Amino acid sequence: MIIEKIYNNNVVLVIDAESKKELVLTGCGIGFQKKVGQEVDQSKIEKKFITENDGLTKKITKIATEVDENIFNASSKIIEYAKQYLGSELDDYIYASLTDHISFVFKRYEQNIEIKNDLLYEIKRIHKKEFEVGKWAIEYINKEFNVKLPIDEAGFIAMHLVNANYKENTSESFLMTKIVKEILNIIRYYYSIEFEEDDFNYDRLVTHLKFFAKRLIKKEQVKDKDNELINVIKMQYKKAYDCACKIKQFIEQNHEYIVTEDELLYLTLHINRVISAIS
Repeated sequence: MIIEKIYNNNVVLVIDAESKKELVLTGCGIGFQKKVGQEVDQSKIEKKFITENDGLTKKITKIATEVDENIFNASSKIIEYAKQYLGSELDDYIYASLTDHISFVFKRYEQNIEIKNDLLYEIKRIHKKEFEVGKWAIEYINKEFNVKLPIDEAGFIAMHLVNANYKENTSESFLMTKIVKEILNIIRYYYSIEFEEDDFNYDRLVTHLKFFAKRLIKKEQVKDKDNELINVIKMQYKKAYDCACKIKQFIEQNHEYIVTEDELLYLTLHINRVISAIS
């Protein structure tokens, strides 16, 4: 692959010899001491972006020319760590969105502007793994750049990872977190309990609620399957079913989404499981 343009030490534009397509390549030091027309060192390639994806390519190249390359490099390291820790691939837009976010964080830091993350507590509880990566990222950035970013930023980074994992935009991810928070609060107040957040049943409940909230936002309703089990569940888990009905009422009144009987069934089962583990 021949280098066509060098954006900075970590980002270059190349021509692929086989496909003849332009590719944007990122990697630590991939453009260092290189010149246009030279072969790229393929061992330094961390990520390839095909220029057919115009939106992403434009963002990557714009960020590469405007953002300090050390920030770009730090962002890439955080993303690679996140992939390993989360055990999943992330949407490529994370390379643009996270780098842009971190760059903006530094600008705010220099101006002593600190933004509180109002959903920090919920992010810790609902997106545990992503938040752990966020904490690692803040510790890494603070050490690498000799700054003192607050823990709130770990929550913001976590939400970028949630976006990339579920392929949603930032506003949808925050709305999803808000909906899960609302439902957990209904369960907490109904039973007058505090969740055991290390319990596997709690993790299952939260995972279910995430996907429920995602369907709600997308208006992708689960169709009822004439499931007779709901009548058995009503009798067997009466209190959990009543709690699920309160959730249904709240959702339908506040989010313009009809909760089907199948969704009510699964909510009841998850609620009963997590409450049984506590009591």
